[in-house]
Amino acid sequence: MKLNALGRATMNSSARAMGQRYVAGLFERLGGIVPGGRVLEVGCGGGMGVEIILERFGAAVVHAIDIDPKMIKRARRRLARHNSARVRLSQGDVTALEGGDGAYDAVFDFGAIHIERNWPKALSEVRRVLKPGGKYYFELVTNRAFRLVYPLLSEGFATMQPPREGEFIRELERVGVAVGRNFVCPRLAAMTGYVGDLVGVGRKIGPSSGAAG
Repeated sequence: MKLNALGRATMNSSARAMGQRYVAGLFERLGGIVPGGRVLEVGCGGGMGVEIILERFGAAVVHAIDIDPKMIKRARRRLARHNSARVRLSQGDVTALEGGDGAYDAVFDFGAIHIERNWPKALSEVRRVLKPGGKYYFELVTNRAFRLVYPLLSEGFATMQPPREGEFIRELERVGVAVGRNFVCPRLAAMTGYVGDLVGVGRKIGPSSGAAG
């Protein structure tokens, strides 16, 4: 689902950048870094997440996608200073990822999949492109009160049913990404509107080809 003009401005604000840095700290605590890794970011927006993945998590290569070409254009401007061999940006759909089975050491999701209508399909795709043992770093908003403004920021959010906390984690476990208790719920930070209220890291289990179920 694309964000509208207000949503793009909000998600590319300095406040959201601070929120992403806060979430990155939780990601690192829960899942560690990925030095030398090949990483996919889904829903990259204006490119702040790519910078975090390169600089804080030590990825060697980041492939970042967003469904909105306007976001990709913005990210290209932000990331122009980085070596083009380390960063690849493209328009893409999280429910039909281009990467082959087991292509990535990690997938980062700074609040993207929870606004995808077919989020279970997106999670299956995340699992498919991860290497066995690869990590999925996720942030989402599950509390209905925290989601009240989302219809104002997006094209069609009011008509979808976003996942709740337990529902999201159960689906991850079902497709073969083990989370267990490896998540936190920073509800105080989430009250700002710039941080998700569910942040966690799962690990892919089983073989690399295909999705479970």
